[in-house]
This record gives sequence, structure tokens and C-alpha cells, in this order.
Amino acid sequence: MTVTVVVCAYTERRWPDLVAAVESVAAQTVPVDQLLLVIDHNPALAERAVAEIPGVTVLANENRRGLSGARNTALAHATGDIVVFLDDDASAAGPDWLSSLLAPYEDPLVMAVGGAATPLWPGERPVTLPVGPGEAARGELDWVVGCTYTGQPVRLAEVRNLMGCNMSFRRKVFDEVGGFTEDMGRVGAVPVGCEETELCIRLRGHDPLARIVFEPRALVRHRVSSDRLTWSYLRRRSWGEGISKAAVSRLVGAEAALSTERAYTSRIIPAAFFRELLRLHVAGAAALVVSVLFAAAGYARGKFVRTTQELGQVSVGEWDRSTEDPPRFPYPARVLIRDGLTVIGEVMVAAGAEPDELADVPATEEERRLTPSVTVVVPSAGRPELVARCVRSVLATQYPRLEVIVVDNRPESPALRELEALDARVRYVPEPVRGLSNARNRGAAEASGEIVAFTDDDAVVDRLWLDRLVAEFADPAVDCVTGLVLPYALQTPAQQWFEQWGGFGKGFRRTRFDARGASGSDDVRTGPLYPFAAGLFGSGNSMAWRAMSYRELGGCDPLLGAGSATKSGEDLELFIRLVRSGGVLVYTPHAVVRHEHRRSFDDLIGQMRGYGNGLLPLFAVYVGRRPKELLAVARRARGGLRHLLAGDSARNRNRANDFPPELAKAELRGVLSGPFSLLRGLFTAPRRRLGLPEPLATAAVREAEVKAPTPLKLLRGGR
Repeated sequence: MTVTVVVCAYTERRWPDLVAAVESVAAQTVPVDQLLLVIDHNPALAERAVAEIPGVTVLANENRRGLSGARNTALAHATGDIVVFLDDDASAAGPDWLSSLLAPYEDPLVMAVGGAATPLWPGERPVTLPVGPGEAARGELDWVVGCTYTGQPVRLAEVRNLMGCNMSFRRKVFDEVGGFTEDMGRVGAVPVGCEETELCIRLRGHDPLARIVFEPRALVRHRVSSDRLTWSYLRRRSWGEGISKAAVSRLVGAEAALSTERAYTSRIIPAAFFRELLRLHVAGAAALVVSVLFAAAGYARGKFVRTTQELGQVSVGEWDRSTEDPPRFPYPARVLIRDGLTVIGEVMVAAGAEPDELADVPATEEERRLTPSVTVVVPSAGRPELVARCVRSVLATQYPRLEVIVVDNRPESPALRELEALDARVRYVPEPVRGLSNARNRGAAEASGEIVAFTDDDAVVDRLWLDRLVAEFADPAVDCVTGLVLPYALQTPAQQWFEQWGGFGKGFRRTRFDARGASGSDDVRTGPLYPFAAGLFGSGNSMAWRAMSYRELGGCDPLLGAGSATKSGEDLELFIRLVRSGGVLVYTPHAVVRHEHRRSFDDLIGQMRGYGNGLLPLFAVYVGRRPKELLAVARRARGGLRHLLAGDSARNRNRANDFPPELAKAELRGVLSGPFSLLRGLFTAPRRRLGLPEPLATAAVREAEVKAPTPLKLLRGGR
């Protein structure tokens, strides 16, 4: 039986305790096969640990900040049959601590073993943590400072859950049920927890025969800092415990979450309260009451009031079932399933479970028969780190005839120019006129490729992205191809809410769009709004065009898109323009891009308002350039309004109950302000053409069209 010991740390203020913890592990009579020290987002502490603590493997937390994320990082690297967790401010009370902790594992049904913790006070025991006569080692509220408390077993016994400062699990537990839930657990000095409680309850739910035992002889000494001896900390810690218990109850049900607490509050606390009153220890009695009241208030707050932390982390990943065994993830996961070149679909997977097989979908793509030259345009407005990541992912596609153009929409900053050093195929192009449309048009004007592909700087393309986009151009009738856009990460509630709103994904069926409608789709896309329904065709962050088709259409309209007054809508307007002019657009789910959604709620609010802001202007600009289309747009206005506002419409029906109404309100406010934004754009644009602005970038697109005037109808094989 091999053993991995994990110590997690986040602050240098505990350095002496951290060193003592590591030394106490090294002094055990049972040898440790692996000792991992995980540093929670503190590079300076990690550097010091590497330099000054020998015999440990130092890891940086690869997950969300907090104790749960740090522990999950350790699990990804642990090799032992048993994984032991020890707090950075706890140390083994003697050399037999580990042997006592491991002894119960002789029973194969034992899946987890925890030990006791006795407090190391900075002075005398405080009045806020009362203790009875002859019970110097345990008080009823010692759990407040992370130690064993009155009511816990005094000899080996089964328990519901373990204490996080001194616990162990069989490694296979995490393979079967997943890791620690990262929307629980202490983050820095914030006094919340219960992540180990939730894990133990999850384990019992998975395997009712699993034994979780408490061995009080496996003792550690837990340092108690002076800031934890105050009334303020008692209130905050009790409140946090209530919040955490509410989170556990949401996950596993109130019966399991509160089974131990009911006995504790009905028997242990009342007995201690009357004991303190009889001894005239008013402060001790008051502390018991305060703790219970604040814990109850915290539970009520966490149970009945929605917060932005209710959504836990969701992993994203993929599984190529033709070459790989099914993966497991420590959290619930969205797993993209592919079979070689074919994207089959996406499934939600529970923590620790394997993805289910999807029914085969007939593959529509073939091996690429042609390798036309391709230019990938990546516009950016001063985000060099993101652009570098995106460009590297494009280069990693290993497409044989490739050019990458980075369009700098803030050329006063020199950082993007340095990206040319990444690879000889990368070219830097400045575009001083602000706006995503101008940047894309400038890239298209400069492109040398027969195919011009576009993605955004906050996206990462799949290794097969270009291969699958180009494959669709084997049909000479196709002018534009869009691809599947999935989330790069779902670590925050804002990122998950964006997916509930609709995200960028358009499903897992290849679909061909033309003036007659949509074909090849498994859903109805040729309804009364076609082709004017928002988000129907794909997204501008994953699209490829025949260069001549893009140039003949004039590119993206400079009045629309990020960086303009209207903020969005440029890609949809261009798609509508193509289809209504007789062009052909193909959506393929086999060309995958991962997009990094906004992480914060405030940023998501701004994004929703921006998307709403561009909705009416895109139709106004479209009709303004093509007055004969006014009747076609007007006929669909009523259905479009219902599509936007109705709760049961196709765009709104998949939103969960926790979807914040503030997001829908922000989008609606954007819709209402859109016409005014368009007017502002008309009056402030740098150049105009027929009453609409045409910056230098758009003029350059038209100049390129003159140099190679292949009409759309010839590109479609004479149709």
C-alpha cells in the first residue's frame, strides 16, 4: 500500500507551521512514497518552498483559487494508493500518526479514514470556546477552529464525514466519484468549508457499503492563530458553516447534509449551555447561542437566497473514441465526443463518471481532397497574450499552405508586432480605424490565400479546424463555412450563464443554407424568420470564406461590430447578405473552436447589452443599403419580437431557473438603445459612402475585388 501525503498552503504568514508540518510527515515510522506541497496562487511562496523545503514536490494550484482547487491539483499528480491530506498549520502529534491513520485500511470496505485534531492555543483557551470539566482537549465549539469537538467519537468508529485538516482516502475513491467540489471550500482566509462533508456524502451515495471511519489515535496538533479567538471570528465562522451546509444540502439533500447536526444541536449544545449557566460562565453560554444563531442564519441565507456562487465548476474536454479510453473528470463535465475526423456530439457527465456513448451520426465530411492556400485573420485590440495563444493554436493545425495575419486595431501599442517572430508564416498588419469590421476587412484585403478564415483573439482553434473548414469548399457552390464554437472553460457562473443564454454553438448537424432554406439539419431552421433569425448561421469567430466571395460582398459593414457604436451584428448581417444574394453557407460541427467566455458577471452584463445593442441596427443597415428588402424584414418583425421576448421561444427555453434576470434586462436595454447608437455611428464615422461610412479598410477590400473580379455566380459553378 503506497501513500501520498498532500499539504496545501496559500500564505507565507504560516511558513514556520508549514515547515513543521512537512518535517512531522518526514518523521513518521511509516515511509511516505510521495509528499506533495500545493501552493494556492502564490508564486513567491512556491519559489521559496522549492528553494528551502527539501524532499517535497511543489505544485502550483492549476484550478480555481481555494483549498478545493489545490486539493484537486494534488489528486491529478498523486500516485499513492492512499491519499492523505494535512493542513499547512497542522503537524503530526507523534511518529505513529500515519500508521494509526492507515491501519483501518486493512478492512477492504474502508474507503476513508480521518483523525483527531487538538488545538495549539497562542495562550489560554478563549471564553468564546467553552469546555466542560475534565475535557481540556475538547470543547463543543472547537470545530470553529478546525479541531475535534465534544460529540465526536473517542475511539475508532464510523462517521458521516471527516475533518479536512487530518483525513485520508483510497485513491480509487476520486476515480469513482470525482474530486472536491470547487464552489465549496476555504478560499484564503474566508471561513467557509464543508467540501469534505459533501465528498463523504457523495461517496456513501455512490457506494452504500463504503465505510468512513474516525480514528482518534491518529492525532495532529492544529495551530490556532489569535485572530480566531475573537467574537467576530466566531460569528463569521458560524455564518460560513451555515452557508456551506446549505450548499451541501442543495447537492445531496437536507436529510444527509444535516443528519449529524440535528443530534449535535438537540443534545450536545443544550447540555453545554445549561452547564455554562450553572457555572455562571455567561460568556461561554452566550458563545454557544451566538454560534447556533449565526449558523442557522447562514443556512437560511444560503438555502433560500440565490447567489452567483451556486453554480459549481464544470470541466470541458473531449474524447476521441476511436483512439482513447473514456476520460473521467473531477467535476461535472461537458465532453465533446468525436470519432477521428467526425464530431459526434456533446454530453454532460457527472463528476467521476465516464461519458456515455452517443448514437453514431452519419459522417458528412471526407478527407480533404484539396489544399487551397489559406489566410487566417486574427483581429485584436491590444491583447497580446490572448493573440499569441490563438496564433499558436492556428499554427498547430499544421495546414500546409498557411498564412496568419494579425490585425492590430490599436497600432500605437508595439506588443502585437512582436508576434511576427513566432513563425515566418505570421504577418503583422495595422488598422488604425477602430472596429472589428474594419480589422477583418483589412485582413481580407491583405490576404494572399484563396480561402480567408477568421477567428477572434480570445479563441483557441482545434487541430482539425482548418482541415474541416477547407473540406467543405470541395463543393464549388459553397461561399462561406462556419464551425462549431464551444466554451474554452466553464469555471465561473458567468461563463455557464452565457452558455444558457445560447453561447456560440449551433448544434452537431451539418447544415447547408441558401436562398431556398436550410437542409441537412435535424431541427427546423427554415421557419418564418428565415434567414433573419439572430445566430442562425454560425459565428464570426469561426468562419471561412472564398476570398473572392468576401470581397465581392464588400466584407463586414463598418457600422456594425465590436468597436463600433452599435457593438455587434456584423457577422449576422454579412451572412444574411450572402444568403439573400443567392450564396451558399455551410455550417459544419466538425471544425471546432474553443472560445473563452467572460469570467465576471459585470463583463457578461456588458456583453449582453452589446449584443442587444446591435440587433436593430443590423437590420437597419441591411435595409438601408438594400431598400427593396424592407418588406421582407417588416413581415418578420412580429415573429422576431416574440422570438426575442417569449420565455418558450427557441432562444429562451433552455435557460435554467438560476439564469439571472439581469442578463435578459441588459440585453433588452441594449435593444432599446440600438437605434440611437446607430445614429451616433452615422455622425461620428471617419468616412462615408452613400450616407454610410466606408473606412480605408473597406475601400481596400473593394480594390482587391477589382484586381481579381471573379463573380459569385462563377464561384458557384455557373449557378
